[in-house]
Amino acid sequence: MSIKGPRASGRPWRSRFVAVVWAVCALGFVVSGGGLLYATVDEVTRFTRIVTPTPPEVAHDVIVRNVADERGRSASFRILLFTDEFRWRLSSFESLEQKRDEPEFTDEMKAVLNNAQEIICVGASSEEIPRGLPFEQGRALEEARAGRRAGQIGYWVRKALSRPVPIRKLNVGHHTPTKSAADTSDQRRVVIILVLDHEAGADLDQALRAAMARESIRAPIFEALLTRYSLSAAKAFTWVD
Repeated sequence: MSIKGPRASGRPWRSRFVAVVWAVCALGFVVSGGGLLYATVDEVTRFTRIVTPTPPEVAHDVIVRNVADERGRSASFRILLFTDEFRWRLSSFESLEQKRDEPEFTDEMKAVLNNAQEIICVGASSEEIPRGLPFEQGRALEEARAGRRAGQIGYWVRKALSRPVPIRKLNVGHHTPTKSAADTSDQRRVVIILVLDHEAGADLDQALRAAMARESIRAPIFEALLTRYSLSAAKAFTWVD
């Protein structure tokens, strides 16, 4: 019995070997096309997650893709710097210490938070320290305050989530004294970092530090977070339990 293929003339293939080769090639094309379609859908899903519109609470929205840790395993981040108005609501003394004026996230912000693989809430303290205290003692108190701020922001973020998302709390510590700042509110900036995706085993501490360094010119807040706070200047970040 001869093997026939879809030739225009309808005539049989010259040999069984030619027919088998054609069939194998056709099958390979179908399989590779399916793989390409799967990869394309996966990439579109990842891209859609990354470009979710910037929420109204956010003043500066920076996406850093495929940043490698020291072993070459990559992660992608979306770093959100909040507006002055929202900063006051999240980082003021009354909101933090007395639990007043709990913030309400918009639906847009909730959607962005719920699309993350992980969320990192950053706590920072200004250069001010309580009067009458030695510098080192005052700095220790402010570092503790920054840790509480990260924890409080994490608590508010968790309440805004509609699905389980791991939350990390990053304490960058006390701002380095500038001796000239009349208004130190900028030193208590509210920053929330979304982990959009990462390779298995990626060191998020290393990858995040590399992402901030890479984008420090485009967003100077990153350079400040890396170099001007007491705890972030160390080799590894300080995480709050």
